[in-house]
Amino acid sequence: MQTPTFTFLNHASWLLRTDGALLLVDPWLEGTVHNNACRLLDDVTRDAHVIDELNASSLPVFIWCSSSRPEHLSHSFVQRFRTEFRGIATFLCREGDWRLADALRRHRLPIATCPVGAPRALAPGLHLTAHASDEGESYCLIACGQHTLLHLGERALVSGAACRRAAAQLRAAQVRIDLLLTSFAAHATPGEAAAERGIGRMACQIDVFRPRLVVPVASFAHFSRIDNTWRNHGRPTPLDVLDAPALAPLRGIVRFMRPGAQFDLATATPAALCAQHTEALAYWMARWREQPAPLARPAQATLAELKEAFASYRDRVGVHLYGLPSLLEWLCILRPLHLALPDLHRTIVLSYRHGLRPLARDACADIAMCSGTALYLLRDGDGFNTTVAGGCFQSMRAQGMPMFRRFFLPQRVCQRVLARQRPWSIGAALLRATLVWAWRAIRTPLS
Repeated sequence: MQTPTFTFLNHASWLLRTDGALLLVDPWLEGTVHNNACRLLDDVTRDAHVIDELNASSLPVFIWCSSSRPEHLSHSFVQRFRTEFRGIATFLCREGDWRLADALRRHRLPIATCPVGAPRALAPGLHLTAHASDEGESYCLIACGQHTLLHLGERALVSGAACRRAAAQLRAAQVRIDLLLTSFAAHATPGEAAAERGIGRMACQIDVFRPRLVVPVASFAHFSRIDNTWRNHGRPTPLDVLDAPALAPLRGIVRFMRPGAQFDLATATPAALCAQHTEALAYWMARWREQPAPLARPAQATLAELKEAFASYRDRVGVHLYGLPSLLEWLCILRPLHLALPDLHRTIVLSYRHGLRPLARDACADIAMCSGTALYLLRDGDGFNTTVAGGCFQSMRAQGMPMFRRFFLPQRVCQRVLARQRPWSIGAALLRATLVWAWRAIRTPLS
């Protein structure tokens, strides 16, 4: 019987091989995501190579996806997998993650939903338990023989309270974490404070879960477009992570891996992986220094194109939500969004009641972005989430980002497929969310 082996592939993606199955996690191995806004720090990996390895194994393949975001399930991988994979495969998602399940079904991929907190047997000696964090993100616990892996990625269990609750559940089940896979990424927010938050989150998770070994994942991509590369400044490097005071007593169990590096779970200790760790540090620091030329931003849009796109978007959400966005704007729960377009030297206002209207060139704005990004934001069904994840915008005032999120709340809850199936439930979700926001806004000055 072979010892289970762990192979780090790239960013958040890794492969676990046992005698009975292969488990592939969060496949993003090449290309850009979020409308060309993000790309991998190292482009050495290829979808074709991993799929060839899956085909050559002749074992059942399971693919766990933490979310429907393309950095966890890239479009290029899905397309190539559908045409080139020749074996038996099952895509796994957490029960209740309807966005991911819907995305997998649209691609006609075989899926299995994993009930939260209930182990799902994948093969003899291999079980996966899906969990949902307080933020609605998915993470998984993997039992592989005598070894236990906890894959958090970059968004699950970001607070100390959430970590302590999850750790208490694991202790109650007498589970000890052997390998923790987590991130030090600072998401789309630049600067030293964001870097400290990313490293602090990682330090908190290590301190609470007390794993025997930590391998950083989901931290090896960067912003790639000319209108968002400024967000790369201040992002922590692997050496910054190891030198951070918050990780001083814990850095001895942190081991970086370069793409393609692998180890046996039975013999994996911080001491045994020291040589691979040293090589990986040099490798990743070289990637951090070799920043390629930024990609071009989307083609400039005209004011007429933006008006047409917003009219179509406004009509769509109005029909699906039975006019609720306009009503909420009339009640001042939603407010018009002022959007600066630097490449057009214009400022516009978006309103569910009055449509798109141009303002004076020097008018105050909530958010700024290039016109091509604004056009994508309005045309794409998931435009808001893609734009925010890609960081292709800038808040122009303190409340700019909350205004931005609030205005596009209808788009975020009104996915096209689900809107046709359950319009009243989605409308109710939108109304509940806005009423909760209104109550918090009223309660804050009273307290």
